[in-house]
Amino acid sequence: MAISSSPNTDSGRQTLLLDTVGTVLEVAKIARLNEANPKVKVFYSHLTYHCLRLQEALTRARQDASCLNKDCLDRAISHFGVLIPESGLDEFPAFSVTLEFRLKILSLWWNETCRRTDDAKLDFVSRWLRQDITEEERLEVDEALETCADDLDKQLPEISVQKKSNDFPTLHDGEPPFAVWKVAKSIFDALLECKSCSCPSEHEFKAKLELGTYRSREKKPVLKPSRRPNRKHDGDSDMGGFEMDMFLCMEHDWHEFRIQAAKETIVRFSGHEEASSCPERKTRSSKRIERLCKPIIEIQTRPLQRLLVRLKSGHLFEVRPEKSNFQIDKTTEPISLSECFDERKDFFTEKTKRILSLIIGYTVLHLYGTSWLQPGWGSSNIKFFQTTACKTPLRPFVEAQLRKTDDPGDYEDEWTEEFDSGHSCPEMVALAVVLMEIYFVKPFRQLAEMHNIPLIDTRSGRITLMDVDQVFWGDEEGEEGWRTQIPEDSPLLEAIDNCLDGEIWEDNEGDRLDVEELRTRIYEKVVRPLELHLRHGFSQIQLDGVDQYAKSLDFGKWGQVITTKETDQLLPLSAGQTTSRVPSPALLLAQGQFDINAMFSRSFQQVSHLQAQAPSSLSHLGYALSDDNLSEMSQFFDDHVNDGDKSVAEAETEKYRTWRSEYEDVYKTFVGDYIDQKPTQPVKIAILDTGIDRDHPFLELYEDNMKGKKNFHNASQKNVPDTNGHGTFAAHLILDYARDAHLYIIKIADKKNATPDAAIVANAIYHAVDKWAVDIISMSFGWPSSDMVGHDALEDAIDHAYSKKILMFAAASNSGARLGRAYPASNPHVICVHSTDTNGEASGFSPTAEPNSINLATVGESVESAWPTLLSEDSRCLQSRSGTSYATPIMVGIAAFLLQYASLHLPQKQALALKRREKMEALLRRCAIRGPNYKPRDDYFYVHLSLHKHNLFGGELDWVNYEISRALKT
Repeated sequence: MAISSSPNTDSGRQTLLLDTVGTVLEVAKIARLNEANPKVKVFYSHLTYHCLRLQEALTRARQDASCLNKDCLDRAISHFGVLIPESGLDEFPAFSVTLEFRLKILSLWWNETCRRTDDAKLDFVSRWLRQDITEEERLEVDEALETCADDLDKQLPEISVQKKSNDFPTLHDGEPPFAVWKVAKSIFDALLECKSCSCPSEHEFKAKLELGTYRSREKKPVLKPSRRPNRKHDGDSDMGGFEMDMFLCMEHDWHEFRIQAAKETIVRFSGHEEASSCPERKTRSSKRIERLCKPIIEIQTRPLQRLLVRLKSGHLFEVRPEKSNFQIDKTTEPISLSECFDERKDFFTEKTKRILSLIIGYTVLHLYGTSWLQPGWGSSNIKFFQTTACKTPLRPFVEAQLRKTDDPGDYEDEWTEEFDSGHSCPEMVALAVVLMEIYFVKPFRQLAEMHNIPLIDTRSGRITLMDVDQVFWGDEEGEEGWRTQIPEDSPLLEAIDNCLDGEIWEDNEGDRLDVEELRTRIYEKVVRPLELHLRHGFSQIQLDGVDQYAKSLDFGKWGQVITTKETDQLLPLSAGQTTSRVPSPALLLAQGQFDINAMFSRSFQQVSHLQAQAPSSLSHLGYALSDDNLSEMSQFFDDHVNDGDKSVAEAETEKYRTWRSEYEDVYKTFVGDYIDQKPTQPVKIAILDTGIDRDHPFLELYEDNMKGKKNFHNASQKNVPDTNGHGTFAAHLILDYARDAHLYIIKIADKKNATPDAAIVANAIYHAVDKWAVDIISMSFGWPSSDMVGHDALEDAIDHAYSKKILMFAAASNSGARLGRAYPASNPHVICVHSTDTNGEASGFSPTAEPNSINLATVGESVESAWPTLLSEDSRCLQSRSGTSYATPIMVGIAAFLLQYASLHLPQKQALALKRREKMEALLRRCAIRGPNYKPRDDYFYVHLSLHKHNLFGGELDWVNYEISRALKT
């Protein structure tokens, strides 16, 4: 976080406040999670909200080069100062310092602390946030920061986020009007009333109602002929502001209708009964629809048009045809949300998932208790149309059959109610299911199957609460459910938990809430958290503009903006405007900077700048960065994101793909063609890393290969979720290169990239050796040296694995020529892996080759592999990264191939010999040799397998066997 060079200028104060807001935002989140006092916890929630609002206003002001009111900035800075001790911190000098200086120190030290352990962060929070702050002071800060945020909004009227309707709801926010419920209910009832006709055969009617938040009452644009006068009797002048788009189907074709609700139906929600506050006014052009089939037949003859219909006094009146602004492709069936989970996982990005979750949350708020949500409703009832321009707008519709809710088929067998005992609102259970499906991009049945949970069959297809609880929370045998895969501080998790909590939807007597109170509760307990969920990830998407913004996105193209002229007119954000995101901590850490020199230099420059602003006694602050500090700042999992010119990066990644395809040809020729299905004795590999995203679409292909998991980072958790990305990336590489191997995942670290206790790694090795009896252990990490706490225990574990003839591979490190091999790669029992580019040139970050040692290397630059779906902005959920961290799993995969080759083609004695480190090292060295005059480039033995005649595997099987036998004798 940069330090402002001119804190006394308006721009300098804006920068200071923006930096402070960003720091306090992160600190408050941690404080809230670890606070036991409910009142203080609420305060930190409010503080987080105020910081988000201030951050957005300040960021927009910076983008527009706007100068904000100095008094407002000063007030905000002053109240943030109340939260921080004036003295007593080790980081403070002995002399008195200004508030501005304290805030700069806060941001600087938080930046450094973010790279350390969770305990270090918690210690920072407990010291830097005043513990003696009174309740009165908290209330004053809460109100003052809210006022400051309001004032900043007023100073940016054209770009500000309207707090009362667009931002996170506070305790003082009003609920949205519930008139949408009444309109939707009346529309369905009116359609039902006129479905009967005297036609020879009975029609089968279906309806699709457009879903949305309906937060904004702006009328939808109507495309009218040019120069046409806006006649009052057309029916637009007496509308109450609510319009709903829908499609009606009679037998096969879908036809668009626009429903306008007259003022008399727009009343404050007060129960199920219809109410009218305005006398009916005669209109000359509208006629009541008596038979629903008639207007549908008429509109069939009018291409590119839709029918404008008015809802009045519980009846539908035909007003006029008008040109449609949503041209659907009638030759393509609408696709359901459930089909997207099965067939089009690529549709989903983090943005589209959060928008969909919010819209569907509002759907239950608006349609609860109406016939639109029929028994068994779920993702299969939510449909998307494809347009004639081959776009699939993020514009969901709910499909319902036009039949009375008391049809016999609407009811379940009595026994199914037993499985919903304790919950009076099955609609909320269904909503929880859909939210889970969207988050994991999997249908619920698949979530159940992956945990071997059979589902109860019901007549309507409704999923019972008992099944949901078992899949979400886990079974009685201790198997964890899918809940553990969602971050505990996620507003989405809060919404799902509340949906499934039956007590929330009952009064104090245990009876079902009345309708108005129920909708209030839905908004407070479910919709509000979903609003937070969206705004946490995408702060510039205005809540009042969510519906229109969603329509501007092509769901079928990963949420890209549809840039047609017609759509651009509807956008709350222009098509060229990019949304500013508030990245999650996991994403920031996953994309963190790994260059130690840059990190050191940046910190040193900031400290030097602070020293220039304070007296010479600032040295008492203890800012000197020792070798120990440098060690702490190094990354346990060293890697690099491939930034820079996209075209260059893509070209390098394409070279890697070619390199990999050459290896795949070797694998197929010498192993794949000899294995009918799966090998009888597969190679067993353990990977010690940050976990794995087992839901990744590429890793789902290898579900049968994953035979075990163990969480040593958090022993209370059975699953091994990857919130960092490093583990998923490395695991996918192993399976890419050893597709028939069995993989065992051990989680030793988390998203913070903090160095774990060496004892954790030691225990992980013992487990892999003694419990799983693996053949290979992959360790894409390292300490700068062997001089660390727990070294002896880890050394013993490595010796134990070596004695059991377990092959161990570890990353050399990414320190270039500055440092030598990291530990455990420097251990003589571990095979150290260096990195090269696809041509075999030593990577700049790879350590210098050591003399009198076999320096094995393979490709580690521009490597492409899976990245966790929840951390990825790429629709394919792939990334291209570099590091010895990624050369290591590739080498592990090659070693597994060699073991599999030996079991297929070599005598048993030689196959067993290959499990010794010395023999595997010798064979890998032979894989690098190309011709009799071969000399290692950069003293690296570059391992690359291909069918080229200069390569070990460029000859016939007998010749390859002969060469391998010779190598094993050395």
